[in-house]
Amino acid sequence: MKQNGTHREIQVNVSGRQLARNTLLNLAGRIVPLLVSVLTIPYVIHHLGPDRYGLLSLAWIVVGYFAVVNLGLGPATAKFVAEFLGKGETDKLPELVWTAFASQLCFGLAGGVLLAILSPVLVSRVLKIPPELHAQAQWIFLILAVALPIDFGRGSLRGVLAASQRFDLLNALDIPFSILTYLVPVAALALGFGLPAIVFFLALARLAGFVVVLVLCVRLYPALSSGFRFNRRLIRSLLGFGGWVTVSGAVTPILAYFDRFLIGAVVSIAAVGFYTPPYMISTKLWILPTSFTATLFPAFAASAGRGDREWISSALTRSLKVLLLLVGPAALVLAFFARPILTLWLGARFAAEGSLALQIMAVAALVKSLAFVPYDLLHGVGRPDIPAKFRLMEAPLYVGLAWFMVTHFGLPGAALAWAIRVAADFLLLIGAACWVTRTSPRLFARRDLGRSIGSLAALAVSLAAVWISTHVFMTEVLFTLLLGCGFLLAVWHYALDLEEKWQIRSWLRAAP
Repeated sequence: MKQNGTHREIQVNVSGRQLARNTLLNLAGRIVPLLVSVLTIPYVIHHLGPDRYGLLSLAWIVVGYFAVVNLGLGPATAKFVAEFLGKGETDKLPELVWTAFASQLCFGLAGGVLLAILSPVLVSRVLKIPPELHAQAQWIFLILAVALPIDFGRGSLRGVLAASQRFDLLNALDIPFSILTYLVPVAALALGFGLPAIVFFLALARLAGFVVVLVLCVRLYPALSSGFRFNRRLIRSLLGFGGWVTVSGAVTPILAYFDRFLIGAVVSIAAVGFYTPPYMISTKLWILPTSFTATLFPAFAASAGRGDREWISSALTRSLKVLLLLVGPAALVLAFFARPILTLWLGARFAAEGSLALQIMAVAALVKSLAFVPYDLLHGVGRPDIPAKFRLMEAPLYVGLAWFMVTHFGLPGAALAWAIRVAADFLLLIGAACWVTRTSPRLFARRDLGRSIGSLAALAVSLAAVWISTHVFMTEVLFTLLLGCGFLLAVWHYALDLEEKWQIRSWLRAAP
């Protein structure tokens, strides 16, 4: 492909080797900050206390809610950039990128103004924030309101790099700035700064990240530096795709964060602090699935553009099997040994309050891990309306269920309501993905999913025996490691076919 008369080749590669390499890069970009977070979060919680830590958690959730006003232009940018690259139409990129970028900044500004206007109501009436923290909460929301346009603009530019399969650049950017997200609060607390100052420093870090990703995009596509171009007609195409993404984006934060808002309103802000760590731990199981599906989304889009339904169906079934076998063992370990894990990390009080919630959420997180594949498939093939309609249907049912469960059962009730919603969502998404791509259920049978589920069930029974028979932590660790090795051997000889074994060897060779 040529770009502005140069002979620079820009390719969107959807081979298994390229997907594996990008997955490994994304995995590194998530694991390294995770390790830093494990070490730093106890320090932050200890110095802030449950109330202030709960306030900080809710502040970021509020920002997540206001992100819906970007009208889905971030994912839309990634999809259309991938399509243009696949067709060799790189001359259209400057107009597309700058149109999406300018629109994102405007929407971010509108969202920031709205957040600033509503922040007094959020602080004094909506959230159960202790009166002594009202002033700090007000400053936090104002700082985040100013930073919102930066986040929107950065999201659109990141879509350009993702569509170009330049996950090496994305992760070279994400790793240091994600680490800063955890180190900045530690440094600020050590220097005696308060919560508003911490949020201000984090906003400065996001601004720096915005500048860097802008420079990377211009260097990757020098034509972007030739001048600003804005095309109103492109907005219609972007919003045509992004409109349904916006519907999903408007409802998804409710589905994802409503439990913590409800706990903060019905129970206490401190209870949010006890509930957040189990949620954080369980959702870290999504590191591998999100690393993988981030590379699948542009690949699905490119394959759909070429009409290659066979590749899409094969990728769907194989991805579900691989994620089940890789994420499943970790979810089972988390479910059976939730209490000692929380005790070791945060202490006995957090373990007493959150261990049952963590057990429930660990199983639900496994199901959610599988749901990422059909979700990104539907977006990649140009059907974002289907997940959006599912979200609209689920939202009122989940809100009612969560209210009942939290009111009657507290934190475990919130976790169970979330688990029920996640399971229903997966069944809907996988059914829709099979229908859209005309994937026969017999293809799942040929992938030996039954054997994979059987292997995971055998591991669950073995872990249950260890959990019942011993309560010595080091003994549990030893037996769990032995069972893990046995599970890997069983999967290799029993659950994988010859083609999958060859593909895994290829993926391992692709490691950077």
